[in-house]
Parts: sequence; C-alpha cells; structure tokens
Amino acid sequence: MKYLALIPLVFVASCASRPQLVVRPAPPAAVEPVEAVRYSEVVRAYYIGRFVDPNHPETMHEQHPVYRIESTARWNLHPGSASTANLLNPPPDAAFAPPPSSDAVIAEMNRQREATARVMSEAARLSRSYEELQNIFSQMKTVARNNALLGARVATTEQRVADFGKELEKLSTTPSPQTNDVPAFVPDPPDAPKP
Repeated sequence: MKYLALIPLVFVASCASRPQLVVRPAPPAAVEPVEAVRYSEVVRAYYIGRFVDPNHPETMHEQHPVYRIESTARWNLHPGSASTANLLNPPPDAAFAPPPSSDAVIAEMNRQREATARVMSEAARLSRSYEELQNIFSQMKTVARNNALLGARVATTEQRVADFGKELEKLSTTPSPQTNDVPAFVPDPPDAPKP
C-alpha cells in the first residue's frame, strides 16, 4: 500500500517539473462548400391580408407574413468534385436554367422568334378578316331581310292591282241603262211644285 500512495506523488512531481501540454481534440474540418454535400432548406415568406379564421369565426387575423418551408434540407446526390461543381442554394431549377448559348442554338432561337412573330401577325390579320367577314355577313342579313320585306310588299301591291283590275272589268262589263227605258219611279226634283 505504501507503494500505491507514492505513485500519485510521482506523477504530480513529474507534471510540476515539465511545461504543461494540454491536448484537445482538433475541430473537424469544415466541408467547403456545404452545398457540395447537402442542400439547406428553402424558406419562403407569404404575405396574407386580413382574414377570418375558418376554425374560429369570431377571430380575425390582421395582415402578417407566413413562413413556409418550401424544400427541406437534403443530401446532394450529384456526383462530381466540390471544386468543379458550382452548386447554388437551393439547387437550380431546370425551368429557370439559362439556355445553352452556342451559335446554332442562338440561330434556332432567332428563327423561332421570327416564326412566332409571323404567326402572331398572321393571327392578327386573320382576326381582322374574320371581323370584316362578320360585319359583311350581318349587312347581308339586313339586305336579305329588306329584300324579303320588299318582295312581300310587291306581292301585296300586285294583288291589289289585280283586284282593282277585276273591279274595273266588272264596272266596264256592267250594262248601262237604256235611255229609252223609263224607270218605274222617278223622284221629283226638290224645287218642283207639290200637287
């Protein structure tokens, strides 16, 4: 036992005679850039105006922002070295990625723009032609309606003329009374003396 009590004293004596060295664990090396290993989450703010709480109709909320996690943190599974990868936070969306810029692509895009402009101008011209056609069609309907009315009036007038012709024919074919015939009753003239 005497020996066991001497061991701590030896260590204490030896530590006092040497400079003290503190050993601490080294911090882990940081991953640069972090996006090469893991994408961070994307949080977006939405601004909402006044509204009545649907669960509590007696409660109204004033205008305030609402924060929503659009994309949670996730591992970057794209292969490649961190030095060559130019990854953004959040990862680029293919819908918003810039198109490749080679001469052939630029020429094709310009050709497509010209074709689109031609199609749009033809569509505008076709629309104007359609409106003119509709206008002419409505005018033709009006003319056809007026022609039908005029035709009905002409037919009515012809019928009336035919009726007048028949009446004239009746009047011309009716025998006129003979002058030698004495009528059975001849009224007295108004200024004749009375018997």
